[in-house]
Amino acid sequence: MNIENFRREVEMTYEQVKSLAGWAVEKDVVLTITSYYVTSEREFNAESFARSMVAIKEKTGWFSPLRGNLLPMIAAFLDRPGVSMEEEVERLFEKQRMLRAVGFRNTIHSYLAALLMSDDPDLYDHEARHAKAMYVEMKKQHYFLTSDDDYAYALLLGNRGFNPVEHARVMRQYYNALRAQGLKGGNELQWMSQVLTYIEAEYQEENVQRSNEIIVKLKEKVKVKPIHYPMIGFLTVFNVSDEQIDYILKLTNVLVQTPTLKWKKEMALSISISWVLHELIEGKSSISISLATSIELILQAQQAIMATTIAAMAASTSTNSSNT
Repeated sequence: MNIENFRREVEMTYEQVKSLAGWAVEKDVVLTITSYYVTSEREFNAESFARSMVAIKEKTGWFSPLRGNLLPMIAAFLDRPGVSMEEEVERLFEKQRMLRAVGFRNTIHSYLAALLMSDDPDLYDHEARHAKAMYVEMKKQHYFLTSDDDYAYALLLGNRGFNPVEHARVMRQYYNALRAQGLKGGNELQWMSQVLTYIEAEYQEENVQRSNEIIVKLKEKVKVKPIHYPMIGFLTVFNVSDEQIDYILKLTNVLVQTPTLKWKKEMALSISISWVLHELIEGKSSISISLATSIELILQAQQAIMATTIAAMAASTSTNSSNT
């Protein structure tokens, strides 16, 4: 897909998702869903997407973590051609129940982790226990930062088959090294440190140096924010070239010229990175389709969740100021 076709696809899909998601859904969430369809090269089908939202609503109560702003996002993740939406929703709930059985809390993040599990019921218990073991070790290394927003990464990385104790120790080593390079500490940097262990659970100093080079190169043209850290981590481990980084910048420049993304430059960069990342993953014969999908899903989900969190905090601050 050339740049102009990519731009048109983003604009067209955005309008379609927006019309179905509802006026109350944050724009960043709609953009995230748009990115998920476009960058994974999945054609948006309005009827299928709507059925997915209905199936989730029929299965959940008003206070379910799946309701609200993030309902359309989960609907997009479940939306696959040729499947029964009711069965897909039931399968998601069964996976999430297994995660709760091993100690994960009932939040949106346990549902996201459930989305990353295989569809083989015989593997549910195995995957859930590996994820929990990984999460426990991550918590030991970063007690205050590690929370339910790390569930998905615990699932993704726990099933890589590495020793969880050593794996988590290397994550912390990456975190400290990245902080020393001047990156902002916090959840996003922790996610990035987790991502850098995706291919190998051994510390690689060149990963730290390459991550920093990518950030410096991006900063020459655009503003890089902490929400981009995990994406940059994946660009690093999948060996993005300087030419591909230039392409990311070119894509971003085209997207910010559109009415949809004119005031959402950080999302334009995210969408551009996602597209190049999709191409990088496709070129890795050692990465299975399911793992590739999981990587794309986890990055899009975090974008949407961060957007809704920031919006909720802004609304709360505004309300408190008005009351004062």
